[in-house]
Amino acid sequence: MESTLPKLSPRLITTKEAAELLHVSPRTIVKWIDNEAIPYLRLPQVGERKEYRIPLAGLLKSLGGNYDLAAELRALDAASLEAGVTDEDVLAALDEVGDSTQ
Repeated sequence: MESTLPKLSPRLITTKEAAELLHVSPRTIVKWIDNEAIPYLRLPQVGERKEYRIPLAGLLKSLGGNYDLAAELRALDAASLEAGVTDEDVLAALDEVGDSTQ
């Protein structure tokens, strides 16, 4: 049976990941969502906590200024693919650095 899912799908990031990418607090990201300044998806709510996912491409398009962050991220992705480095490798390395500083 062939999958009905698209071959490629948008990269969705958490509010924490968006905050880390832009060096702002997660609360700032939520404020931008509340003001509809950035695109977002709201996940089904359980209890009082709201969970969001942010399409990375949409977030990058919502930024102003004269610097092309999307182009830099594409170049970094290409370099990591060429070097055979996966997202999991990077996350594992960051975890190791975090563990060694504690």
